[in-house]
Amino acid sequence: MPILPSTAYVTAETVLNRIRMILNDSEVAGGDVLTDTAPFTFDVLNSAFERVQKELAIFGVETYATETWMLAVPVPLVSDPEARVIINDQGTSTIYPSGVGNTFSLTPQLPTDLVVPLILWERQNGTNNFTGPKMKQMPDGLLNMIQQTFLVDWQWLNDGIYLRGALQVQDLKMRYEKQLLQLAAVTDPVPIRGVLNAVARAGAQVFCESRGGAVSPLFAKEAADEIFLLQAISTRRRQRRQVRRKPYSGRGGRGQAGGPIV
Repeated sequence: MPILPSTAYVTAETVLNRIRMILNDSEVAGGDVLTDTAPFTFDVLNSAFERVQKELAIFGVETYATETWMLAVPVPLVSDPEARVIINDQGTSTIYPSGVGNTFSLTPQLPTDLVVPLILWERQNGTNNFTGPKMKQMPDGLLNMIQQTFLVDWQWLNDGIYLRGALQVQDLKMRYEKQLLQLAAVTDPVPIRGVLNAVARAGAQVFCESRGGAVSPLFAKEAADEIFLLQAISTRRRQRRQVRRKPYSGRGGRGQAGGPIV
């Protein structure tokens, strides 16, 4: 017996139908105003979808985290603690304070769906060595030292990853927050589990605001409530440690004062 494909993701049409129900536009199949072919329908849907993505990302929901490799980070030609190897959307540049010897390569470059890098690891290019501990992210500037065997640290600046460079060619593994693709067809999946009500309420808010609807603040609150529920589910999953309230009495057995709380 063949195994049927299964997914927890709803489709764009399912979300649109929920928006129509909320807006009382579902008496006609496919809607009377918010139809599949109306020029504004997918703008409304994607506006809501993108807003919910950002809200969930702020709350730390891990739907958007993925990993990739950026291979063969070049070695600076001149050792200089102020040399910078910069990886951005165009490729990789190596720049020096004097401007002499600056180089550029189309690779490696940042993934096209990257929003912000989260964690970087490194290992020597052309090997299958273990990457070891994560690199240090330095929000206030790289460490003031000459190039080492490894890259050591990194900085996210001006939409680019700034490195000091290493004495050997390195590969970078990056975990990053990604931007999901826009919805373009009614059959497109909405790739966030359990997000139907949140996107639908946010979509109803967008639609009402475009027409000056006084009820839009209510939809905004309902969308925020739905996003909070999704965030709470994600938070509970990450809270792996069980916690019990400390007993009032310090007398007897496992409830003695000063004893460990598990």
